[in-house]
Amino acid sequence: MSKAFSAPGKALLAGGYLVIDPIYNAYVTALSSRMHAIITPTTTSTDRHIIIKSPQFVNGQWEYTITTNLAPPKEINGNNNPFLEAVLFIVLAYIQPESTYDLNIDIYSDPGYHTQENTTVKQLSKKKFLYHSRAINEVEKTGLGSSAGLVAVVTTALVSYFKPGQEADKDLLHNIAQIAHCYAQKKIGSGFDVAAAIYGSIIFRRFQPEIIDKVFHTLETNHDEFTSVLKSTVESNWNFKHTPCSLPKGVRLLMGDIKGGSETPKLVSTVLAWKRAQPEESSVVYANLDGANNNFITQLQNFNPQDLTPLQSAIQQIRKGLQEMTEKSGAPIEPPAQTDLLDKCQLIDGCIGGVVPGAGGFDAISVLILEESVDTLKQTTESNKEYYHNVTWVDLHEESEGIVLEDAKDY
Repeated sequence: MSKAFSAPGKALLAGGYLVIDPIYNAYVTALSSRMHAIITPTTTSTDRHIIIKSPQFVNGQWEYTITTNLAPPKEINGNNNPFLEAVLFIVLAYIQPESTYDLNIDIYSDPGYHTQENTTVKQLSKKKFLYHSRAINEVEKTGLGSSAGLVAVVTTALVSYFKPGQEADKDLLHNIAQIAHCYAQKKIGSGFDVAAAIYGSIIFRRFQPEIIDKVFHTLETNHDEFTSVLKSTVESNWNFKHTPCSLPKGVRLLMGDIKGGSETPKLVSTVLAWKRAQPEESSVVYANLDGANNNFITQLQNFNPQDLTPLQSAIQQIRKGLQEMTEKSGAPIEPPAQTDLLDKCQLIDGCIGGVVPGAGGFDAISVLILEESVDTLKQTTESNKEYYHNVTWVDLHEESEGIVLEDAKDY
């Protein structure tokens, strides 16, 4: 009996850079571009065997024979995928299945996650996906959180098979997925992308990194204790904030794609180096930005469509903080080209304002706009492409639900 799940993409509208620290709030919007996984057990199994397919990409197949639950599995053809291997390792180390199993997992991703160049549309039963002419690691990503979505849905699919019913426990799913994602990345990030993939749109304040660090430290120094430390960590309360939220009725989020991506790790390391070198200067910038982010969250909650000014000025306040960080750190978080584009969009009727999402850079903008003005904005930017920096609007919207059960017959 097949089961299917999907997890949303994300946009970090407020909290870039500050999200790394457990003392700051961030506002994360879940998006309608979703990652899908369908898990199908075969009827007979004499071995512990898992095949994962991603048919939208060339060479998108990974096959594993599991010989131990205590080490990452090796792909039998040498086709490595660190995120899949991390999920299999952490899920199996946590669950410790004793019987044999033979599982097929099919993965699909909605169009928003990757560049849409050189693709063909294929219709499955009730869902449509873009098929690429290249391998997954050769296709440009758009920054919506594809690795977090992948880890979230595959974790959920495996838990639903090995521990039926426990896939409804989002805290359990989150904790497993978060550990697996950090293991794959070889670092403990803020985790907002995995949290959004599981819980949906949230006001987020991160967990203490020591929670996961303890698991990895045990793995390296005291392997015999690893599974018990992993189990107690997965089942403990991480005491972090993930309060559900959604954009006000009548307000749409648009994501604008601009050719010319920036590497997030380089931006982040530049900012962190500045923060270490200039603790006093950076603490003032951080405090101002934190005030702006919290004001933005408050204005969304108190939104009045008859008076856009409070929300508009909250967005301007965030931008001012990011511009200040750009100037002082030297990292192009809101570079001049993005400033120009956001300023021009702001002047279009019904546009509330926009920001560079996440860590910022050259590749994307997020714009909040009144629902009835969406077409006006799209037509205006389309009619004068060069003036609006050749921005293209990605076909997605807020979808505030996190991980959901889908109908396996739709694929």
